[in-house]
Amino acid sequence: MRRTTTLQTRERTIEIVGRRLSRESMPRLQMSVILILTGLIGFLASVALLHLNVSQMWIRYPIAIAVAYGMFLMFLRLWLWFHGRESNCDLDYVDLPLELMDGEGLSSAESVHLGGGDNFCGGGAGGSWGESVARSADSGANSASSGFSFDLDLDLDGLVFLIIAVLVLIGALIPVLYVIYIAPVFLAEILIDGLLLAGLYKRVKKVDHPHWLRAAVRRTAIPASLAAALFSIAGFALQKAVPVAHSIGDVWRHIT
Repeated sequence: MRRTTTLQTRERTIEIVGRRLSRESMPRLQMSVILILTGLIGFLASVALLHLNVSQMWIRYPIAIAVAYGMFLMFLRLWLWFHGRESNCDLDYVDLPLELMDGEGLSSAESVHLGGGDNFCGGGAGGSWGESVARSADSGANSASSGFSFDLDLDLDGLVFLIIAVLVLIGALIPVLYVIYIAPVFLAEILIDGLLLAGLYKRVKKVDHPHWLRAAVRRTAIPASLAAALFSIAGFALQKAVPVAHSIGDVWRHIT
């Protein structure tokens, strides 16, 4: 019973803190910035692996995403640190059941503060056949002069694999959008667990104090694994479409 009450209290506190983050901190924008930095780390990791002769995209991309995921967790840790330094508030106030307290009760949950000093807290209709040919030739000349044109030198199987790769890469955006969508609740949860480590619930007895990393991994491990799997499939399809390619950039150069 006590454990159930504690879980309900924690969920209620996370909801309150999530609403406050949404009002004051633009959590989805912050998460978007974190994910952009994470993507940059993944790109650099892929480049480094390519220079280490890991040329198979279906192998290299999941490894790069694993490296990026580790850095994503580091960025979350930095977010907790900066948020704690900037909030400048008292950690001793949160709404908890009186039976869990060592004596005095605390203030309302709506007065939850999110900081604590150095603690955690995007051919016309009337033209002749000859005129149409001339216009087509002029258009081709302009395209060549601009230095950009598509030349899909692929057989039918290669084209099918290329389409599959594009669709899979688009699908890989879904886990990213999901993490951005849950950002208010997600960041609120790791913030609450970070505050626990900073001593927010010093007066609470017999309550499990989860580490913030547990919530971070629980909410993001499946999206990260899904993204890694989709990029692996896309890498396999791309190399089937363009066997000489070792990166998405190689594929792009091959078809443009």
